[in-house]
Amino acid sequence: MTASADMTRRDWLKASAIAGGGLVLAAHLPAWAAPRGGAEPAALNAWLRIAGDGEVTIVVSQAEMGQGIATTLPAVLAEELGADWPRVKLVTSPAHPDYRNPRLNWQFTGNSESMSSFFELMRKMGASAREMLIAAAAARWQVAAAGCRAEKGRIVHAPTGRSVGFGAVAAAAAALPPPQDPPLKPRSAWTLLGRSLPRVDNPAKIDGSATFGVDVVVPGMVHAAVRASPAFGGKVKRFDATSVAKRPGVIAVVPIPDGIAVVAETYWQAKTALDALDVEFEDGPQAQLGSDGLMRMYRDAMDAGAGWVPVRPGAAGAPRPLALEAEYESQFLAHATMEPMNCTASVTADGCDVWAPTQGQELAQIVVGKVLGLPAEKIRIHRTFLGGGFGRRLIADFVVHAVVLAKAVGRPVKVLWTREEDMGHDFYRPAVLHRLRATRDDRGEIAEIAHRLVSPSILQYVSPPSVTDTMDPSCLEGLAETPYAVPSWKVDFKLLKIPVPTSVLRTTGYGPNIFAVESFVDELAAAQKEDPLRYRRKLLRDDPRAQKLIGALAERSGWERPPAAGRGRGVAFSVAFGTYIGHVVELSVSADKVIRIQRIVAAVDPGLVLDPDITASSIEGGTAWGLSCALLSQITFDRGRAVQTNFHDYRVLRLPQMPPVEVHIVDGGAISIGGVGEVGPVTVIPALTNAIFAATGARIRSLPLARHGYRLAT
Repeated sequence: MTASADMTRRDWLKASAIAGGGLVLAAHLPAWAAPRGGAEPAALNAWLRIAGDGEVTIVVSQAEMGQGIATTLPAVLAEELGADWPRVKLVTSPAHPDYRNPRLNWQFTGNSESMSSFFELMRKMGASAREMLIAAAAARWQVAAAGCRAEKGRIVHAPTGRSVGFGAVAAAAAALPPPQDPPLKPRSAWTLLGRSLPRVDNPAKIDGSATFGVDVVVPGMVHAAVRASPAFGGKVKRFDATSVAKRPGVIAVVPIPDGIAVVAETYWQAKTALDALDVEFEDGPQAQLGSDGLMRMYRDAMDAGAGWVPVRPGAAGAPRPLALEAEYESQFLAHATMEPMNCTASVTADGCDVWAPTQGQELAQIVVGKVLGLPAEKIRIHRTFLGGGFGRRLIADFVVHAVVLAKAVGRPVKVLWTREEDMGHDFYRPAVLHRLRATRDDRGEIAEIAHRLVSPSILQYVSPPSVTDTMDPSCLEGLAETPYAVPSWKVDFKLLKIPVPTSVLRTTGYGPNIFAVESFVDELAAAQKEDPLRYRRKLLRDDPRAQKLIGALAERSGWERPPAAGRGRGVAFSVAFGTYIGHVVELSVSADKVIRIQRIVAAVDPGLVLDPDITASSIEGGTAWGLSCALLSQITFDRGRAVQTNFHDYRVLRLPQMPPVEVHIVDGGAISIGGVGEVGPVTVIPALTNAIFAATGARIRSLPLARHGYRLAT
């Protein structure tokens, strides 16, 4: 496929789908530095280079977008290697199969996959290189390798006390075959892992030297402003390039796959010219689409008798008395990253260079290849820091803009979306509708929960092969399995086709699903006249790890002590992304629905904790993000387009509104590694709405709370 004015957004989305045929799911850290006047650094494997002076360079395969992965993941390799951490340098990986997620065979950052998928590989890479360095040093001294160890960038021969720096033996080590099964350090010998390290990306972010996508400068670079069709499925009907051709700095007016762009010497020249451009859009087939019509689609799907896909079978038996029935609704959300979509590209006879804050290097490379008709080796993806990702930067639409424009004008082009373009042309977190129904047995206990879920696809653009006409597995996260001991829990699913583009957003399916489940469990506890935390503990009786976490949550929150007059406490629990987590929210609500959150307590058990501070920070940040989703944020639609355009009407939590948050890490005894980057928001949302019920008796079954008149005190 070649770039042309006729290439629509749908065309390149199809190209993405075709490119992702093998997909399952699918700091500025500098690029490789040139050798400093000496020999090339010795490459012991794809992840590691050691220079003659002993400097260790480790490749960071995962995008740093605030989650701390550029610190912890290299530390895993450095730990096994025995490197001197202050002398370790980090570089970003290119788009290359060597740096694919080893579990999913795809190069991306997302779904809280980084540590759980790369931990064992990084350990093996570090241990393998360590054994090669030891073997080279032992051969140099003509001693047994068993008497040597690696520590702080040196190989030490224990019997004689001799030592040699990594750099002196690196070249010889690189010539040795890597061991197939190198021994790994026991946890008792760890010096880097299991404790909090200073984050390597913080100094550059604090002093302003960090390079995000918006900071990229390339020689000869020009700038572009873009405007996509306001309505979903719309297109440019006509434009008059001469209307802005004589404005200062204007270089070209260029059609792009989903709209029009102006290229100029500066961004402001491009933007003001685009604002003045005589252009007319054709809204297309979705011109009448609105939020009310979308909700009717959800309701019709929920009420239809046919088309349901069974996910978990219920137990067969005679009909039982109804105990409780309720519906829960989660809203459409935008990613709303602090750094709007941007990309810089250069297209020459030698190929294409792309500088982008991307979570999906490999998908970007493949999509660019389809657009330009170039092989992968001709496309170089240079990843920068990301000013927020949340899944939005997995998709390559903003990269396509830069590439098409760079080819059109024959110069490097930086594209920067306005916030309005960003908000209006997102791939939104889909709204989700749940219906849960519980029945009782002869003793009055819950016999069965029947759960129906209606949701559009989450993975359709980032992992097309994972989605069929009737199933998207990510939509079922948190529902296909449950830790709760309920005799029968039946789940049916309906994949809803809607004209709004939807995709992954932080918490993926867990967020809306756990809101429904934990709200319903809370309602069951109230109906049974049982304490909501003790009720959960009873349902979790078969899971010792969950029992320990709930116990810690109760103790740390002071659950057994009654809250102060006028306050209520809410609790929620989940197992998500391989991590056990729970929140308790304590709050009060005034007569005019002003919420004052006095305290939030989180307990988290992600298994093996490699960096306690980064773990706690992830839960704190996720809690803040979840509060925004619960209280304030939503996308609505009218006339085929998003209504919200910027942070004045797509509202998020402000600093004075942030309540105190305590995070307590619980050791449940597991040696597995769960994700923490996305799990923080999952349980705070239902804990908040459950706390409102405890304080007021009002049940909230649809989000955000602002639609019900609630607001947060400042």
